[in-house]
Amino acid sequence: MSDPVRILCIEDNPMNWRLVQRLLSQAGYEMHWAAEGLKGCELALRLMPALILLDINLPDLSGFEVATKLRQNPNLADTLIVALTAKSMRHDRETALVTGCDGFISKPIDPFVFVAQVEAYLGGQRDHLELGREKAALRQFSQQVVDHLEVQLREAQESNRKLLEVQGQLEQRSHSLSRLLSLSQDIIPLRDAQAILTRVLEQLATDLRFEHLCCYHLHDSGAYFQGLARTPEGFAETPVLPMDHPLAAWASALAGGKVCSGAELRQSSCWQQGIELKLWSPLAQPLLIPLRSRSGSDQLWGFLAADRAPEAYQPFELELAAMHTGLLHVSLENAGLITHLEETSRALGASYEGIEAAYVELKAAQLALGAQNQKTALGGLFLNMARRLEGPVHSLREESAALAEFMDRPNLPAPAERVECHRAMGEIQGALDQVDRLVRAMLRRAGHDRASSPEWLNLHDLLEEELELSRAAGLLPVGQQVVLELAAPVDRLFGVSADFTDVLSHLLLHALEGEPERITLRTASGEGRFQIEVEDDGAPIDTALLAAAFEPFPALRPEPMETGRRPGHGLSACVQLLNAYGGTVEILPRDRGSRVRISLPLE
Repeated sequence: MSDPVRILCIEDNPMNWRLVQRLLSQAGYEMHWAAEGLKGCELALRLMPALILLDINLPDLSGFEVATKLRQNPNLADTLIVALTAKSMRHDRETALVTGCDGFISKPIDPFVFVAQVEAYLGGQRDHLELGREKAALRQFSQQVVDHLEVQLREAQESNRKLLEVQGQLEQRSHSLSRLLSLSQDIIPLRDAQAILTRVLEQLATDLRFEHLCCYHLHDSGAYFQGLARTPEGFAETPVLPMDHPLAAWASALAGGKVCSGAELRQSSCWQQGIELKLWSPLAQPLLIPLRSRSGSDQLWGFLAADRAPEAYQPFELELAAMHTGLLHVSLENAGLITHLEETSRALGASYEGIEAAYVELKAAQLALGAQNQKTALGGLFLNMARRLEGPVHSLREESAALAEFMDRPNLPAPAERVECHRAMGEIQGALDQVDRLVRAMLRRAGHDRASSPEWLNLHDLLEEELELSRAAGLLPVGQQVVLELAAPVDRLFGVSADFTDVLSHLLLHALEGEPERITLRTASGEGRFQIEVEDDGAPIDTALLAAAFEPFPALRPEPMETGRRPGHGLSACVQLLNAYGGTVEILPRDRGSRVRISLPLE
C-alpha cells in the first residue's frame, strides 16, 4: 500500500483551509497548512509536497512572490503549484502563471468539483500563457512588486517614526526617572518638612513644566490642611484649608494614588473651588492627585494640585507626577518618624544615664547591705558554732577531769584503768579535731585563709570541715545521718576552696530534697581523676526530668506536669563551677534515691 499524496495549503483564512482540508482528506490526501507565505516556504522545503495550493492574498508576501521564491529553489522545481485566487481578471491569472504557478482554481471553491480539479492537476493538467503574453504579464507582476514594496516602505517609515517617538519618550522617561532617583537619595538625610517639600515640588514643576503647583498636607493636629504653593518668588505658605472644605471632601472620595486631569477634572464638582483657590487657571490643563494616610486609617493625608499650558498630559507624565507625589508623602512621614525616634532616643539616653547612676548607687548599697548581711550571717554562724562546740567542750571537760583523777593517783593506773585512760585521750583528741575543723571552716567562711584564691587543697579535710560547718549552720538537720567513705588515696588538688564548698552545699541540698534517712559521701581516685559521690536513700528522681537536670536557669522553666522528686536546682551551678577545672557532673540511675558523681582531673 503506497503512502498518501502530500498536499500543502498556504492559506491565511482558517475557514477556507478547513473546507479544503475536509474535502481533500476525505479523498485520501495527507494535508498540511501554513497561514503565512514565509512559513509556507519553510514548510514546503521540509515536507516536499506533491502539490502546493497557494492563496494569492497573503498577509506578508503575496502569493505571486511566494510562487517566485518557491521556483527559485532547485529542490522544488518539479513541485506542482496551483493558485487559489478570487481575482478573475485575465492579467491576474497570467501573473500567476508567469511567476511559476502551474494553474489556478477560482475562489470561492466549488466543493462539488474541487477534488476533481485537484486530481486533474495531479494527473498532468497544466495551464499555459497565450503566445506573446509573457512580457505583459511580467510587467504587470513587476508593477505589483513595486507597489507592494512602496506600501511596505511607507509602513516601515511610519513604524520608524513611531519608534523614534517612543524612543524619545523612553529617553525622556529614563531621564526623569534618573532625576527622581537622584532626588530620592538627596532628600534621605533631610528632616525639615519645608526643605523636603521645596526640593520635590521644584523638580516636579521643572520636569512637567507646571505653571501653578501647590501641595496640601494634614497638619500634625489633624484639624486642618496646610499648604505650600510655588510662586515666581519661590515657595510660600497658603491659607489653611478646613477639613470640611468642598475640595478636600471631593478629594477624600477619590481612591488613593488616582491621578485626575484634563476633562475629568474640569467636569468635576471641585473645578470651581480649585479656581477660587488659584490651584489652576480656567484655560490650563489641570491635575490633582489625592494621597491617603499610610497608617491604615485610609484618611485623606493631603493632595497635590497643578496646571500647565493647554497641552495634554502624556501617560508617563501622569505616572511621573504620581511617583513624585508618593516620594514626597513617604519622605515627609519618614522624616517625622525619624525626628520622633531621635527625640525618643535622646529621652531614653537621659533616662539610661539616670538609671545607670541609680544602678551605681544601688550597687554600692547592695555591697553595704551584703557586708551587713555577712556580718549578721557570721554572727548567727558563730552562735550556731558555739552551740555546736558545747558538746566537744563538755566532753573535753569531763574526760580531762577523769584523766586528771587518774593522773593524781600516786601509783600507776592498773591495766584496766589504762584502757580507760586511752579511751579518754581518744575522746579528747576527737573533740579537738572537731573543734579544729569547725574553726578552719569558719575562718574560710569569714573570708580569711585565702578562701577565694587558688591554693593546694586537701579535699578530704575540706569535706570533713564543711560537713561540720553545715551542721553548725543548720544546713543539715539535727539527727541527719551522714556517712563518710573517704577512700581516695590521693586527695590533693589545686583550686579555690570556695568553689568546692559551694559544690558540696548544692549536692547536700539535692540529697536533702529526697528526705533521706541516710546520706553517704564517698571518694575514690584512679586514672588521674578524683571522684566524689553523694548518695541518698530518699525518693527516686523522675526519669523524665533527668535530661534537663543540668540546664541553666531552671527557675525560668515551667514546672512539668509529672509528680515526684525533681533534681536540685543547684546542679546546674555545679556544672558551671566545675567547668573551670575540667570536671564533670552526672546523675547515676538508681531504683531508690539518687547518686550524683563528680569527676575531677588531679593534674
